[in-house]
Amino acid sequence: MITSQNHLIMNRKKLYIIFLLTALVISSCKKDDSPTPNSLTVLTGINLAVNYTIDGKALYVDSFLYTSAAGFNYSINRFQYYLTNVKLIKPDNAEILITSSHYFDAFEEATSTIAISNIPSGNYIGIKFNIGVDSSFNYWDSLPNTTENTNMLWPLLMGGGYHFLKFEGYYKDGLSDYGYAMHLGTNACNIPVVLSKNISVTPNNTLTLNMNMNINEWLKNPNTFDFNLDGNYIMGNAAAMGKITQNGHDVFSF
Repeated sequence: MITSQNHLIMNRKKLYIIFLLTALVISSCKKDDSPTPNSLTVLTGINLAVNYTIDGKALYVDSFLYTSAAGFNYSINRFQYYLTNVKLIKPDNAEILITSSHYFDAFEEATSTIAISNIPSGNYIGIKFNIGVDSSFNYWDSLPNTTENTNMLWPLLMGGGYHFLKFEGYYKDGLSDYGYAMHLGTNACNIPVVLSKNISVTPNNTLTLNMNMNINEWLKNPNTFDFNLDGNYIMGNAAAMGKITQNGHDVFSF
């Protein structure tokens, strides 16, 4: 004869067995979310440094060392520009943002390098960016209120936003010297650039990538730019700005 106490004990045993079986089923069905060593993402550093040459010659300020494709000897006393939406390209064409905006002054060493410390390690096949300020923030005072950014503002009466490029100096024509100012701005002059390069970013090892800008390319390919015919002060001159914009697509290389 089963007493009420024995019946209670048997029910408890049954509940305990059901509990164990349920826990076992849940445990066996649960996905293992813990990463394996091969799937760990390690953040590391990358420095993107820009160097400047003029058809193989070093860049010096205010020196008539350089010859344009149109045959003018010229000097450079100002060279400032922006790169925006700078991204590394992965083998599957996914993109990793390095920086949304960086101001460069070719004569200011402190601006020559984009230094980022949180890039996922791995292999990449190239880099892409815009020369100029991306249209999504090319409007008055969208960038931090620094002296450099303020000096690069594009006049509101001409559309506002920022200068994408200030390339200035003097050129010789006969016995006389004349000033020039290659200024780009407005969204129509934004220059997309894609450069192919196998890049390996390894953990705990800051990688330095050296890009070169050949400044003379701004004046020769695909358009041979003539200061006398095309204009030596081009701000607001849509045709001249268009030629310099087209020439800007291949100024960079690794």
